[in-house]
Order: sequence, then C-alpha cells, then structure tokens
Amino acid sequence: MITLYHYDRSTAAQRVRLLIEEKGLEWKSVIVDTARGDVDQLPENYHELNPKGLVPAIEHNGRGISESTILLEYLDDAFPETSFRPANAEDRADMRRWIYRIGDGVHVASRTIGVCIVNRFIYLEQGKKKIEAYHSEMRDLVRRDNDKVNIAMGLESPLLPDALKTFKSLFADMNDRLADSGWLAGDSYSLADIALVVYLRRMESFMMAPLWADHGHLNDWYARIAARPAYHKAVVEWGDITEAKRTEHGRGAFDAIEKLWNA
Repeated sequence: MITLYHYDRSTAAQRVRLLIEEKGLEWKSVIVDTARGDVDQLPENYHELNPKGLVPAIEHNGRGISESTILLEYLDDAFPETSFRPANAEDRADMRRWIYRIGDGVHVASRTIGVCIVNRFIYLEQGKKKIEAYHSEMRDLVRRDNDKVNIAMGLESPLLPDALKTFKSLFADMNDRLADSGWLAGDSYSLADIALVVYLRRMESFMMAPLWADHGHLNDWYARIAARPAYHKAVVEWGDITEAKRTEHGRGAFDAIEKLWNA
C-alpha cells in the first residue's frame, strides 16, 4: 500500500496522483497543506520523508521517497505492469528532457506566478507573524527568498516577467512538438505528458488560458488528457480550496499579465 502525503491543488502532488490513478494503484491519503502558512500542520518527523518539508512524499515498502519527478519514475519502476515510459531509448531520453525542464526553472516560475497573482493575498490574510514563522521553517531557501519578494511586490515583482517568459517558451515548444506527434515523447502517452499537463491546469485556474488560445495542438493535447478518467479522479475530484480567490485575483491580474506575456 502506498501512503501519499499531498494536498489538493499542488501541481507536484497532482502529477503523482495522476500516475497512481492511471496505474490503478491502491493508496492512502494523508493531507499535508502548508501552502497557506500552516507550519504547524506537518506530521511528526515529516522531514525524514521529505527533507524540504514539502509535498508530495510517499511511504512504500517501509521507505520514504520525495520529489515528484523522481516519484514518477519510482512508481513506474515499482509497478511496471503498465509502463508510462516509451519503449525505445531515444524516446525515453526525450521524455526525460521534457521532465528536466520542470526542475530547470518551470516549477520555480510556476510558484512565482501563483504567488504574485493570488497566493500573496492568502498569505497576507494570515498576518505578518504567521508568515514570518512560515518562512523561518522553510528549508528551500530559493522558495523562501522568492516568496518574500513576490508577496511584497505582487504584479510588480522583478521575478514575474522572466517567470512568464519561461511559461510562454514552454507552451510554445510543447505546441510545436505536438504539431508532429500526439504526445510529447514518442507515439504514446508518457510520464512527460503526466508531468507537464498539471501546469496548464494551474495557469488555467488563474484565468490565464486566453494567453495560449492560439496554440491549437497544445489545447487539443490538454483536452485529451483532461478527458481521461484518471485525470478526473486525480485532479478534478480533488478540487481546489482556493478556487474562488484564483478566479477573482486572476481576472483582476489578467491585463497586467497579458502585457508582460506579450512584451
């Protein structure tokens, strides 16, 4: 039995849940939502599972494993009956190249965009003392330092333009790739698709979908994945407790974001 530590709207957790559901695995849910400054919610000894104190993490066969992209390959190794890796070495390398982009800037950019548009308001509601405590416990120092700038400056953050460029480039490259193939790596749905689809969901939740409305291949790919039963179980059914705020602040930020996107 897999025990997954996660929360609803985390992109990293969504991709792991999506693979779990695609494989039809049995799993136990443990909610660890520190995204709103709730530093006192971590289970005891949680840092032994994930040294950064973030989600997702799993316990399986008596071991703790963390980092979502590592978890995708771990789960594909541990439960190989239905593999989501391409059959040949070239396509597997391509799969890993797409997944590599997550750690090479995409995930940090995703958080910057989310904090600047929406999460800063959620944090500010918690009060200065609670957010200072949150940051004092944060072990990912890049995340901590970026958060401080983005919470204070919002749409004026100097980190926001490059974060949006990262996503604009990613979506354009994905659209170009999907013009020649139905999937990102090879001819079949793979860990690359599972790893990256969650970012379209995230940006869409901020009311930003018009920014890539002309990326027909990308939007078709997203629609095909969103129609899969596993996606519904792993992403849609878990919902998003911040949905109302994402809608409100996303709409309010759209003009400014669109200007930066098109700069």
